[in-house]
Amino acid sequence: MRKILSVFCLVILVATSPVTYASWQAASEPVDNTSAELINILGDSSLTTDTDNTPLLNEVERLLVPVVDFEYIAKRVMGKYYRKATDNERTEFTGVFKSTLIRTYAKALVGFEITGYELLPEGRPSPKPNKQIVSVKVRSGGSATYKLDYYMLQQKDGWKLVNVHLDGINLRLNFKNQFASLVKKNRGDVAKVIANWKAQVQTDVSK
Repeated sequence: MRKILSVFCLVILVATSPVTYASWQAASEPVDNTSAELINILGDSSLTTDTDNTPLLNEVERLLVPVVDFEYIAKRVMGKYYRKATDNERTEFTGVFKSTLIRTYAKALVGFEITGYELLPEGRPSPKPNKQIVSVKVRSGGSATYKLDYYMLQQKDGWKLVNVHLDGINLRLNFKNQFASLVKKNRGDVAKVIANWKAQVQTDVSK
């Protein structure tokens, strides 16, 4: 019986590994391509000045929109409060969160002074081929390096980013905890939290 089970497990491993690897390869392509373009953008000094980084944000948005599922991420940031929100509130927060994520990502890239990247080999194979983790090691202007884990989900129109871990820090979870804390602070008023979040984003844009 043990021998039969071992053979069965081996057959399953051999049958699924090529599929899993092919899925990882497909998921890594948009990560690799977008990372390369982002490095080029960061090297273009004409896109940002001491007083205006709007051109840089526009370029980052242009690159991220095709590969990031902002609606998927926003829904999970809202967590249990997503069900309590109206359709308009959900749509509004998705738009607000999109701006937040783009600005957060752009500031991180500039702040860390990213100069290059390396796409890391596939780690432990994913048990679900439609969900893959693609890891990238980025280099800063100094000698520091950072690891970015991109959580990718296969959808009808291709592979989409649904979460990011920066050196083990879960970006989506951080935003989710922040949203929940604000709802609690505002006594369950989701609409007020979204309005305040939007106002904060607009304030940041004007700076």
